[in-house]
Amino acid sequence: MLARTLAASGAVACIIGFGVVAAGAAPDGGSVYFSAAQLRDATAKTEAGIKTYPLPVGVEAKATAARRDADGVVEVHLKQHDLIIPQGGQATALVGGRVEGNKVSAPDELRGGKITGGTQYKLAPGDVLWIPAGTPHQMLIEKGGSFNYIFIKYDAQSAPAK
Repeated sequence: MLARTLAASGAVACIIGFGVVAAGAAPDGGSVYFSAAQLRDATAKTEAGIKTYPLPVGVEAKATAARRDADGVVEVHLKQHDLIIPQGGQATALVGGRVEGNKVSAPDELRGGKITGGTQYKLAPGDVLWIPAGTPHQMLIEKGGSFNYIFIKYDAQSAPAK
């Protein structure tokens, strides 16, 4: 299976395994805490359907809080896995299949086009979705809806585009 839905407890283990580190001073000398309200406020107003806010992690990963109120474009990351952790609202992730019409948007990054034959995952708080490198994916938002989530990107060996 190209994508796996993991239990919420598995997500916590993954996050701990990535070595979350502080971006600034903290009372315990290293950890950083973001309340759900702080994350909602940081991503409250979208621009062109999305708003992102970087979160502190170790050098092996990149974590970002995001809000979508419009569909995303098809993405394929050739050298990075994605871990999606829903925080509020709902979305449908279209994952896998084949992409037609995408273009290189940056080194090892493809964007655009249309996915055919993918699997749909309905995402809501408490769910976790892992998308391996090289796997096409797209976030779809119901008209009038929104989706708040955290995504963690971490390096993988190069994967062939699908």
